[in-house]
Amino acid sequence: MTDVPSSFFHHAAYRAIGRLTSALPIETQYAVARLAADAYFKFDRHARESVCANLRAVGGDEAAAFEVRALARNVFQSFGRYLTEFFGFENFSGQYIDRHMLIQGREHVDAALKAGRGALFCSGHYSNWELGPAAVAHMGYAVMAVTQMHSDRRINQLFVKQRAKRGVEVVHSRDGAIRAMKTLKQNRTVAMLGDRPTGGPTVSVTWFGRTTQFPQGPWRIALRTGAALLPTFIVRRPDNSYFLEIGAPIKIQLYNDVDRDVAAMAQAWARKWEARVRHDPSQWEVFYPIWNDGQQCKPLAKG
Repeated sequence: MTDVPSSFFHHAAYRAIGRLTSALPIETQYAVARLAADAYFKFDRHARESVCANLRAVGGDEAAAFEVRALARNVFQSFGRYLTEFFGFENFSGQYIDRHMLIQGREHVDAALKAGRGALFCSGHYSNWELGPAAVAHMGYAVMAVTQMHSDRRINQLFVKQRAKRGVEVVHSRDGAIRAMKTLKQNRTVAMLGDRPTGGPTVSVTWFGRTTQFPQGPWRIALRTGAALLPTFIVRRPDNSYFLEIGAPIKIQLYNDVDRDVAAMAQAWARKWEARVRHDPSQWEVFYPIWNDGQQCKPLAKG
């Protein structure tokens, strides 16, 4: 069976979200997003069980099943709010960033650019991660985002268009390494996600006490170019405003062995990423199993 029907419905859903975000008040958009997210949670068993398994690994065996399930529903709702904001560019543009986003750590960007080797923002699938590059562009920095290409060309065009509206240059991951290194050597900024392999080489890291795979790209690019690798996370606050945290550059002991250096930098970032997810896992929006190390999570009770 092909994925044409699934792609068709996803494309139609994204188009519908775009229309709603241009026609409805913001609070109404959030309400609709919550209803849609609850439906997604109820009917997509694979996504629901994947999120629950991931959250049990984060919370440990002592986490009660009903608590994991409630937290998983919050993850779906967080993702719904993200889509509403991403496609509602007119309502969540530069003026919105000025009024609703607290930005911390800009000095790390300026220091990196002063050093002349560029700045590499590295984040994960958390909250509305798309607002991070948009905020960087709004602050006046030229930013290029390396993104995974959607299999459906129409869906891909929708996402590229929305990112471009925010002043973000987009390059797909298949060409990302070369373009990112060129951009950094021009002393500009690049944004990447470090938590999801996209088909290229991976590196093993210990995350929440278990082994998983992260892509090698961000760490190899930073080491090869000398660019400052800045752990960067955007966090939604209860009133739907945001906090953008740009961390100090990650520094590691170099072993003069590329593979060991890549592993060390990936692990250093993984510790920052783990701390962010542990603080509030309800904004960790990943809908596939993270760990495939043979360790089994306890089954989630029904209800």
